[in-house]
Amino acid sequence: MIAAGLGGALALAGMSACAHGGDGAGSPRPAGSSGAPVTLMIIAPTGTTGGNYPEMVAAARAAVRGVNARGGIKGHPVELVHCNENNDGSAAAACAKQAADTGVLAVVSETSGTGGIMATLAKAGIASVGSAGVSADGSELHSPISFVLSPLVMFPAVCPSLLKKIGARHLGMVGYDLSASDRLLTLGQVGARAVQLPASPVVRVPITTSDFTPTVTQLTAAGADGAVMVVTEQAAVAVMRDGGERLSYCHATGAISDASLEQLGPVAGRLVEATAYPELDEADQFSELRRMRAELDAEYSTGDRDASAALWKSSTSLNGWLSVQVVEKIGNQVPGALTSAALLAQLGRTTSLDLQLVPRLDFTRTNPIPGVERVFNTTLRGARWDSGERRHVSLGNETYQALDILAAGSRPLR
Repeated sequence: MIAAGLGGALALAGMSACAHGGDGAGSPRPAGSSGAPVTLMIIAPTGTTGGNYPEMVAAARAAVRGVNARGGIKGHPVELVHCNENNDGSAAAACAKQAADTGVLAVVSETSGTGGIMATLAKAGIASVGSAGVSADGSELHSPISFVLSPLVMFPAVCPSLLKKIGARHLGMVGYDLSASDRLLTLGQVGARAVQLPASPVVRVPITTSDFTPTVTQLTAAGADGAVMVVTEQAAVAVMRDGGERLSYCHATGAISDASLEQLGPVAGRLVEATAYPELDEADQFSELRRMRAELDAEYSTGDRDASAALWKSSTSLNGWLSVQVVEKIGNQVPGALTSAALLAQLGRTTSLDLQLVPRLDFTRTNPIPGVERVFNTTLRGARWDSGERRHVSLGNETYQALDILAAGSRPLR
């Protein structure tokens, strides 16, 4: 039903040589540690005119600081290198080469819209833990060295459930007239069928479209009161601006920036988001979320301004932090010497990894949907934009298993 290429479509919706900085010098050596230092690398853009993720890099730094405070991994102090891929394919490839040439233990929370990274890491036997899965080549979603923690690529399947929760009764879909976008629209249609909501019209527009007034007219004329959006931020903002309070809207978390949502005003309050992790306002329910916040505060106290609470985001900050937790937990289970090859092998043997913030992960069982085999967590949550408080808040305690939704929506109607 769903083929390869979802990553490229999600990159549309979301989301230079290597420069490095970060935790190498800032992380204290664990007291009493006897092993040689090991290095993790995070590959992500910062300081560019496109999408930037300084808060994710800071979260990885904070996590490494916490690992070292606990004694490192198997007694090895951990250093973090940030390679800035600058939203540039050549820089991304250079980052991958740097990781291979320097023999890092693992790459964590890799985020690159261009891709061109996984093949180099695979040849070097280096695991990529927690990549965003948004590269145009889709490689993170199927490479055998990739371990994706975030299921956001499946957001359209969950959007109908979220829209129904806030009262929508007739959905429309908005996407581009591209095959990759069409696959995501299919997810939305199956998700709507699973919760017994109509999903028409399905409006496909050229990627160059700037006027979405006709699109909104098609939706409202058909009786739609909710819209699943599989378009870029600029297009999504245009749909919401033109649709106003006549519609409710759903997209993946992070697909629309906070700045854009603030500019939309009260209309942004009609947006619900499919999210990968609990929201930051749920720290009272999750001890691991409280620990992340404490470690980020500790990182900020060292002078790392990117660790400021004002920059924290549940999607990117948690992904950067959780990726390091995976390496720590699995690395401590490695028999014998701690090497990139040994870590990769141990990841491949892992059947019940408890990170608390996502369901237990089994890295021995790949995703059954072709093209997204390496997405191991398929459970999403819901959030909404609070226009008054100007922040994302939880939509409730419910979780939404994308595979179950797709199975339900694929069954013949009785």
